[in-house]
Amino acid sequence: MPLKEETAFYKVCFNSMLVGILVCNKKKEIILSNNPLSQIFGYPSNDLHYKNADLLFDNKNLLNEFIQNPSDNKYKTVIECFGLKKDGGKIPLELSFGRIEYVGENYYKALITDISERKAKEEKITTKNFQLEKEVELRNIELENVIKKLKNSLNKEIELNNLKTSFISLASHEFKTPLSAILTSAELIVKYAHLAKTEKINEHLYKVKKLINYLNEMVDSILTLENIECGKIIPLYIKINLDEFISRIIKSSKPLLLKNQKIIFTSNCEEYIYQDAKILEIIISNILFNAIKYSKENGIIKISCSFNKSYLILQIEDDGIGIPKKDHDFIFKRFFRAKNASYFPGTGIGLNIVKGYVDYFKGIISFKSEENKGAIFNVQLPKIKNYE
Repeated sequence: MPLKEETAFYKVCFNSMLVGILVCNKKKEIILSNNPLSQIFGYPSNDLHYKNADLLFDNKNLLNEFIQNPSDNKYKTVIECFGLKKDGGKIPLELSFGRIEYVGENYYKALITDISERKAKEEKITTKNFQLEKEVELRNIELENVIKKLKNSLNKEIELNNLKTSFISLASHEFKTPLSAILTSAELIVKYAHLAKTEKINEHLYKVKKLINYLNEMVDSILTLENIECGKIIPLYIKINLDEFISRIIKSSKPLLLKNQKIIFTSNCEEYIYQDAKILEIIISNILFNAIKYSKENGIIKISCSFNKSYLILQIEDDGIGIPKKDHDFIFKRFFRAKNASYFPGTGIGLNIVKGYVDYFKGIISFKSEENKGAIFNVQLPKIKNYE
């Protein structure tokens, strides 16, 4: 093949390559380039000859670094960088460098590929992956919320079943025992009526009346629990003289006192306050009646009331059986009864009612107790001086 034809053939081969080819001297002057290179950078054919190769790259140190240290390991693999088109636009490129020695001179070549399409696809995949990750994250959060709700529902169902069991146990014992006693007294009343024993009849009538009052109080307590649970509390505030109010509660509790039990009332409550009298009575009487019930004969029960700037402070102290430490966390739970209280009559709802009312009024209830060393209950209720 003649030299002229060979040159033409090599040129065709050179321009038919799928990558851009750039050859420059040590001054970075482009001495050889193919058509694909011109197309990548938007230059006319042969327009790049003898131009500085730096104008094609965003990083102006790229060629310098290669020329100074062509054997660096980073040049043994392809490099990604940004190129600059003739119109100033940036394009992502993939480059591989090499050195050529010809007639005693060193030349530097770069095989350049436009990777715009690949980068666009990668960006699309990255965006899609990010969206999928966010979607998965969102679905995980939704799933966690569903699981949490299911657990809460399950816990509530378990709690409800436990409450039902406790209520059935309560009803079977606390209702059945008084009802059985009422039935027995009724049968005895009929018997004594035939014998005209008025004294015995009156004795059993009093007993029936007392048991019926006990059942009424128990039903009222259960209804009170329902009202607290459903938020159906409608306070009726009235002006109260606390000294007189607490003294009346103490007087009404005297029939419950065991042999030689005493109640000592210390008062620093000369102020009048506004409060719901019925609710306040329930709070005080429940704690006081427990103190009486769980104390021994000859025991002393202390009641005190005082004020600070913001609260009415009530304290009821007894020297009774106390509350075991392991039961402290459960003492305000509905139907809960401390282990050492199982031989005493009771429903396990009194302190739950007290806690419900105190919480409703944004008050504080606390206690200190040790088994067989009595208990001290403290109640703080926000002080209302004026109410309209």
